[in-house]
Amino acid sequence: MALCKGKWIFQTLLGLYKENVQLSYISTNQVLSSMYKDRQSSTQEKSELDALCSDDRPLEKKPMIPARSEVSTSFTYDPIVQKFINLLMRNGCKEKAREITEGALEQIKMRQIETYHKAKTEAEKAMVVTDPIKIFHGAVENCKPLVVQKSVTKGGTSYRIPVYCHDRRKLRLGINFIIDSCRTRRRKVPIEIVLAAEILQAYNNEGNAVGKKQQLHKECEAQRAFAHYRWK
Repeated sequence: MALCKGKWIFQTLLGLYKENVQLSYISTNQVLSSMYKDRQSSTQEKSELDALCSDDRPLEKKPMIPARSEVSTSFTYDPIVQKFINLLMRNGCKEKAREITEGALEQIKMRQIETYHKAKTEAEKAMVVTDPIKIFHGAVENCKPLVVQKSVTKGGTSYRIPVYCHDRRKLRLGINFIIDSCRTRRRKVPIEIVLAAEILQAYNNEGNAVGKKQQLHKECEAQRAFAHYRWK
């Protein structure tokens, strides 16, 4: 009985509401349209998105690749130094490789400052580079080979032909020349000191690392008669 009475009260109130309100029903679409009628669309046109791209590929189709874990926005971050640390690392001991690299850069800084103070004239002091990162970049640049050798088989015979070396492989080979030269040395001092000496020699276009590059160029020069096998 109570349920029927409550239903009758609800119907009575609903009838009174319909008499006072012009709409006979309430639509969700009408409510939403009235709420957002003055609101501007937050989406951009496709032409505006394409205008942000430097090439012909649409912006929404570009792959979103996250940054690597070692990439940083710090002003001290250098990608070539990070590449050197990765190639120097053995058995996953990256912290040890980082300590060796930082110690070598510190040794370079100390030696160059000592050379700077030993210089007698201002002209000699101006020739001394005290930034270890610039010296490191110059050493790697001097160790990069221009050409490498590639094995090609023709008529059952293998030939070592000279081919052009792309930039990424140049960087890798130049760094490996420096690292291998340090590891083959007989040393009684920490490897940081040996690495600093090797980098300074490579910066001056001297040392074993530069010798490895020159030896590779001589081997490629000796095999230049078979260079046309690359296209056959």
